[in-house]
Amino acid sequence: MSRRLPSLAFDSLQGKFLWGTVLVVVLVMAAVVMVVEHRQRVAIIEEVQRRGEILARNLAAISSGPLLLYDYTALEQHAAWIGSEADVVYAIVLDADGRVAAHSGRPERIGTELTGEADRRAARTDVPLVQEAILRRESVYDVTVPIVVNQQKWGTARVSVSKSRMEAEIVRTRWELGAITLVTLLLSGCAAALVARRIAGPIRELAAGASAISRGELDPRIEPRTSDELGRLAVAFNDMADQLFQQRSALQDAHAELSRRFEELQDLKSYTENVFRSLTTGIVTVNLEGRIVTLNPAGELLTGYFAGEAHDRYCTEVFAHTAEVGEILMETLATRTGVAPVPLMLRRRNGTSVAVELSTAPLRAGEGKELGVVGMLRDVSLVRELEGRLRRSDHLAALGTLAAGLAHEIKNPLTSLLTFTRHLDRRFDDEGFREKFSRVVPRELERINAIVDRLLELSRPPRLAFELVRVSAVLDRALELYANEIESRHVRVRRHYTRDVPGIQADADALYRALVNLVANALDAMPKGGHLTVMVGWDDRARPRLPGRAGSDAMVRIDIQDDGVGIPASNADSVFNPFFTTKDGGTGLGLALTHKIVDDHGGAIDFTSAPGRGTTFRIVLPIRPVSRGAEDDTRRD
Repeated sequence: MSRRLPSLAFDSLQGKFLWGTVLVVVLVMAAVVMVVEHRQRVAIIEEVQRRGEILARNLAAISSGPLLLYDYTALEQHAAWIGSEADVVYAIVLDADGRVAAHSGRPERIGTELTGEADRRAARTDVPLVQEAILRRESVYDVTVPIVVNQQKWGTARVSVSKSRMEAEIVRTRWELGAITLVTLLLSGCAAALVARRIAGPIRELAAGASAISRGELDPRIEPRTSDELGRLAVAFNDMADQLFQQRSALQDAHAELSRRFEELQDLKSYTENVFRSLTTGIVTVNLEGRIVTLNPAGELLTGYFAGEAHDRYCTEVFAHTAEVGEILMETLATRTGVAPVPLMLRRRNGTSVAVELSTAPLRAGEGKELGVVGMLRDVSLVRELEGRLRRSDHLAALGTLAAGLAHEIKNPLTSLLTFTRHLDRRFDDEGFREKFSRVVPRELERINAIVDRLLELSRPPRLAFELVRVSAVLDRALELYANEIESRHVRVRRHYTRDVPGIQADADALYRALVNLVANALDAMPKGGHLTVMVGWDDRARPRLPGRAGSDAMVRIDIQDDGVGIPASNADSVFNPFFTTKDGGTGLGLALTHKIVDDHGGAIDFTSAPGRGTTFRIVLPIRPVSRGAEDDTRRD
């Protein structure tokens, strides 16, 4: 038996086609049988129920008159007539009180009240009702129709129809459908077997030819026997064999070319690695998990780790002594956005520190696939040393400028004092001379004292009392101080305060003095009136944001803008120098003190100006104060 049915095995194409066809036919016929059987069953049930309802309505129609006349004999005759119909089990007529007025099967129940649940529902209903019940082990439909005369219920007609013939009809229908299904399966199986045999033969030849080609034998060819799809498939197979022969020759040539290109790529890789190792900038690459992949020799010198030690370790672990490096690398990995050079002190593995600038960029493949992050550590120790020398030179130059300005500012009042002292002995008795002496000498001494006090304030270490200060309130105080001058000069003030800017930690009095100087300069620049615009808002460009430090790095911006005469470009570098002024009677210390106050708060001040169009001074302050001593220690390191 097994020798005759090898082609019917499920792992063969013929067997799969045959069993697949049979399975589809079985599923289709099962669905058809279910639908037909369901519809036939529903139709038979509806027919039986409709017949029972017709009989009950007939019984109700012919019983209304006798029921009104209390003609129980006629009622019994009608019930017996309906009960004699085929498949009718009983026919009952109930009076208005729900008692049996006529019963086709059990006359002894006339005058009694039926107590079953179905009986009570039938007696109470005012509309036609169909109930299923079991009577002497026989399933029946109990159809109830109320007897209504002149819109008043006088009784109820009940007819019970047996389900036996209906169920027999349903069973017969199922057998018929089963027989049709079996015949269909047999016929479809035979047809599928013939078609499968017709298809499987040529395909077996194709399979044998393909197997030979897979072994490298490109000579087999298949003779097409028909012009249908299988014949065209054989022709295509022969064409494929010819093309494979040609392509194998082409592949052999391509292999030789690829071998040559591979050698060139190896040389290029070696060249790239040599460039990577020769860079004086430390290069570190991090994968998408935050683990270090490569570290060049310059990076080894800066970090104190060998590349093999750092490989596959988390960047936050390798740079644990300088947490900012790991944070910036992880921030770039999270945001996919590079970070511009950030100056910081990198602590090596051995505990020493070196000044570096760290910049990062996302690392992507040629097709844009994310690979990780590349970080560049540039040693700026020599640059910092040169900057220190340059700062010392600037300090010496500033000291010379300060000394010259101080000599100039003090020399004028001293000249007046010297003149008076030379004439004191000779003109002491002159009352006009004494009056002028008592007026000029104290005034010039006060002027010298004020210059010395402001110089002391400019040079002494800051003594600031930090507290929570609302910048807009301090700015309003400064404007209120010059309210009369603003009104007399016809200056219009425009305020733009961002609502969500919180209070900052600052010295309220020092900040007030700084803003007063800026407001005074703005008013002096507009002698004929104009617009004074003051703004308070956020400055997001002040510092790079690192994960977990957004609050401490947030900066508040203060802008004071006028549309006055402006500052010439030739004076731009001297604006914040002590004793530099373009105003008659000015000391040139106001903006220098303002610059120092802002610097003591850890902030920055700058300005932009266009001659004839106005000037804008901008102050940027941190939400929380920055320790200047800590920054100075960092610079010394």
